[in-house]
Amino acid sequence: MKRFYILLTLAAIVMLCCQCTTSKELRQAKKGAKSTQYVTLNNYFVRNDVDCSKMQRLVLDSQQEFDAYFGPAAIMGERPTDINWKEQFVIAVLLPETNKATMVTPLGVKQSPGNVLFRYQVNRGRKTSYTLVPFSAVALKRSTSPQQLQVFFIED
Repeated sequence: MKRFYILLTLAAIVMLCCQCTTSKELRQAKKGAKSTQYVTLNNYFVRNDVDCSKMQRLVLDSQQEFDAYFGPAAIMGERPTDINWKEQFVIAVLLPETNKATMVTPLGVKQSPGNVLFRYQVNRGRKTSYTLVPFSAVALKRSTSPQQLQVFFIED
């Protein structure tokens, strides 16, 4: 029994240390971060073969990666937002599948050298008779390879 409590305490300490490191990295990324322009992607849906059992935070660098998660949804003659993959890349947050009316709204994107901070808000509504995968995706101007960036997703 004593060993169990010791292991539990050690696990808690390790988790706290990991959270402190992330918080420290986030504080450093916020220093000198400036608002940057972005384009909200409209008229897309999350493909039904994507595992939506947990939240996913994505950085997508090509049409092939994007197509693995999203499909175009032409609604009443409106076309999906165009993405120029030579000049842009996409960051997205997908929430778990739900039967509640849920909207994910981008609030802003800030950049500092080597970092991107994506702020978004989740609004949950009433229970519905259907399920959906709430998401928000934005296209950002490519200044460096997205793989070289550290992306922070901040829910407000």
